[in-house]
Amino acid sequence: MKRFLRVTLVGSLSVAMLLWLAAVLLPKPTLFAWQSWSTAYYDQNDELLRLTLADDDRYRLPLTLEEISPQIRQVTTLYEDQYFDHHFGVNLIALWRAFITTYVSNERRVGGSTITMQVARHAFRIESRTIVGKIQQIFAALWIELHYSKAEILAAYLNSVSYGGNIEGIGAASLIYFHKHARDLNLAEAMALAVVPQNPVKRNPQTISGYQNMLRARDILYQRWLTDVPETAEQLGLVKLWMSLPLQIYRSADLPFLAPHFARYLNQRYRYLSGNIKTTLTLSHQQLLEKHIRAWVESRHDVGIHNAGAVLVNNHNHNIEAWVGSADFNNHDISGQVDIVTAKRSPGSTLKPFVYGLAMDQGKIHPLTLLKDVPQRYGAYTPENYDKQFAGPLTATDALITSRNVPAVSLATQLTSPGFYSWLQQAGISPLKAEKHYGMSLVLGGLDVSMLELAQLYTMLSSAGKLQPLNTVFDSEINANEMKSVQQQLLTPESAWLVLNMLQQNPAPGHNLAQQMVVRNRAKIGWKTGTSYAFRDAWAAGANDDYTLIVWVGNFDGKGNPNFIGRSAAGPLFFNIMRALSPLPDSEKRNHSADLNVQQVNICEPTGKLPEKYCPRQKAGWFIPGVSPIATSDIFRAIPFDIRTGKRACYHTQGKTRLEVYEFWPSDIRQIFSMAGIQRRQPPAAPAECALTSAYNGVAPQITSPVAGLEYQLQLNNRGDQAIPLQVTLDADASHAYWFADNEFIGKSSSNETLFWHARPGQYRLTVTDDRGLSDEQPLSVRALQ
Repeated sequence: MKRFLRVTLVGSLSVAMLLWLAAVLLPKPTLFAWQSWSTAYYDQNDELLRLTLADDDRYRLPLTLEEISPQIRQVTTLYEDQYFDHHFGVNLIALWRAFITTYVSNERRVGGSTITMQVARHAFRIESRTIVGKIQQIFAALWIELHYSKAEILAAYLNSVSYGGNIEGIGAASLIYFHKHARDLNLAEAMALAVVPQNPVKRNPQTISGYQNMLRARDILYQRWLTDVPETAEQLGLVKLWMSLPLQIYRSADLPFLAPHFARYLNQRYRYLSGNIKTTLTLSHQQLLEKHIRAWVESRHDVGIHNAGAVLVNNHNHNIEAWVGSADFNNHDISGQVDIVTAKRSPGSTLKPFVYGLAMDQGKIHPLTLLKDVPQRYGAYTPENYDKQFAGPLTATDALITSRNVPAVSLATQLTSPGFYSWLQQAGISPLKAEKHYGMSLVLGGLDVSMLELAQLYTMLSSAGKLQPLNTVFDSEINANEMKSVQQQLLTPESAWLVLNMLQQNPAPGHNLAQQMVVRNRAKIGWKTGTSYAFRDAWAAGANDDYTLIVWVGNFDGKGNPNFIGRSAAGPLFFNIMRALSPLPDSEKRNHSADLNVQQVNICEPTGKLPEKYCPRQKAGWFIPGVSPIATSDIFRAIPFDIRTGKRACYHTQGKTRLEVYEFWPSDIRQIFSMAGIQRRQPPAAPAECALTSAYNGVAPQITSPVAGLEYQLQLNNRGDQAIPLQVTLDADASHAYWFADNEFIGKSSSNETLFWHARPGQYRLTVTDDRGLSDEQPLSVRALQ
């Protein structure tokens, strides 16, 4: 028997030497190349949001040794391999003892594996219960020891061993069982986890028996620790206290599942990321938005509001701090797992502010420019307002905050270099169909955008007109790459500031005028609403100095609801959230007007132009010097009256005539005034014998239909021609318009009358002349549809 043992020992040593030599000659092995990992998402304050499963449905979170509590490292080596720091991967004495116990005395099966051998078995999937498998495991351990440091090997062990059920690695085990990071475990918790890998089925702490078995094994380890690890009296007292306390163990089912849509978005977008990921989310803000959304949905359930979502962005660093994809992620009745933040929906009128911003950059308007909300025709398209009414003349600011459709469409048709479609392309809105597909409806919500895209556009207003990516994680490489691909100047700082200033004059919902003024001035919230076609989506979007917020109310199934109106369905929820947000301490505020190329000038309030001497009222308004349109008021004019007869005269002659001021509104606006019953002091007609001189020629006619730049593509009728509506606005001093196509007379129309011209396909120069000899012209293209 002694001879057999001696031969066996010599043979074992010889085999070990051969294995060691082979390991020296082989290249460095790769550990766990096949293994996938979990991802732990945290908010800005290191609160765990979610721990994902690895691809094989196991919780496995990679950590460096520095991220693991020293107590874990200490008690793990003490329990599993107390000579770990001294052997070369194999403990020959332990192996010999295991061999004798297992194969000679047949007492019980003993492995005798070191930590390195266990790493080898797991990394290379070795079946080590056979002699051949054990030899393979020994060889692999030697190979690993030659190429990795002890710290790297211990980290590999702690990241790979089973801690019961589908939990592998100390990172996942500490998060699941103790809701702590592995660096924060105390000694009592560390000892509890250290004993599990030796028998993860029997000591699984998620079962009652496993929990008891784990505690018994932990007590044995504790006694060994008291003997082998010297500690100060103070440290010993603390450890005794920890060991005397009940050990609170959580289960996998207790893991937090917070901001589920946000975590799922990150998991899909950054699938290559693993480990501990710090996100830009702020859990307190996330919970604030969720609370207000739940309360709003519950309070409005009786009018069919069952779902809502929102996203919150910090204006100063472009971090997304809250992301609510639906009112209830787990509610199948509302398709709660659909994410409105990334879903494509019609934005309604929420894109209008950017049309106004572009128009100001291109010198078309300033905030007090007078726009016309009157019936207009664009080919076969006639835009209407929500209330089916027309407001007549109103300032650009009023047109924007009251969301009038006609002025917005009119401005969009005037944009060039870029037009609104090209601007949306530059802003990264995708996918976009061909521009002709949208026509004039583009600005009214005729395309689909995501809430994320809308949030990026509105954050731009607080970022001096510069489009920048919205951050979701604190990863310098990711954020730098996205900054390169997205960052660009889409509006000037001046127009961005002016648009936000205009939106701040939009009163909060649910107040009378006096209350609205107080709330608006105090809150400094610039906001815009949107309602999509057929009442499918209600939106509210805007910003204060610190935050940009986008809110949506609707149904994911696309069903409309007459209560889905932006101002009443989404507006109150928007303000509930904005008012609940605390201002950021010592934050850098948005650029003040003093830092921008803007200045206030006096404007003739009724006309929106620079005042002249007959303007009855003036108001201070913002201008972009060198960009904003400069024109004097032409509505209020002084006309001469014969002192003797009291009739209108052709010329003003001192002593013979007197001057009186009248309002010369264009014909389309005069019609709106008339329909609304608004009385204006209109001038009497000029005498027929008056010569057409600049003394009272006034304003030239303006063609409103057909629209310049549009190609008319309509079906030919049975006569082989096409009826094109001709419309013109006339000055108050003009009564008739005469139409010509390439100098060929078409017909005559009176003020506010539509003349229909049966045109054939071709290219035309369309001219209109009023009865004073003033004219307007524009090119026209007519093409027959096939």
